[in-house]
Amino acid sequence: MSDEIKSFRKGDWVSHLHHGVGQVEGKEKKSLGGESREYYKVNTRNGTYWIPTDNLDPERIRRVVSEKALQKALAILETPAEPMDSKHTIRKARINDVIAEGDLVGFCTLLRDLQGKRAADKLNTTEQRAHTTIKKKIAAEWSATREISLQDATKELNKLLRKIKAPEMKGKSKK
Repeated sequence: MSDEIKSFRKGDWVSHLHHGVGQVEGKEKKSLGGESREYYKVNTRNGTYWIPTDNLDPERIRRVVSEKALQKALAILETPAEPMDSKHTIRKARINDVIAEGDLVGFCTLLRDLQGKRAADKLNTTEQRAHTTIKKKIAAEWSATREISLQDATKELNKLLRKIKAPEMKGKSKK
């Protein structure tokens, strides 16, 4: 995540690195430890969280992507999967890096490659967990950007994933 954010308005859709996609309901004053601060109240499918209005960390929260950016990211899912490294520690590090970055293009690239690995072999527990988590993140952002139901976004995402084939193995092991 990298775009600098100055503020949000009621109704804005945002993506939080840990809490996922939600919609800004408005601002509220809250007192914590005797100190009163203003927060954005953000509602997600799983609950509500608050973000200090004076501390919008672009590494943790951003607006959901535009339609153009969504199309660019989803187009990645229609390109051939790249082989994943044969060493599980390197695959795990890649997964952790992509999730920590929170970028939709990175999510789509990793999901495509995990889906390709799944088509060629099976995913280990870490890879399967990442596949599920990233798929949910992409579907949630797709849903918010296109203003469609999460169920419809998931259905469309699954259609794209079913088309992904095992990658060409240019001399690399498929583990």
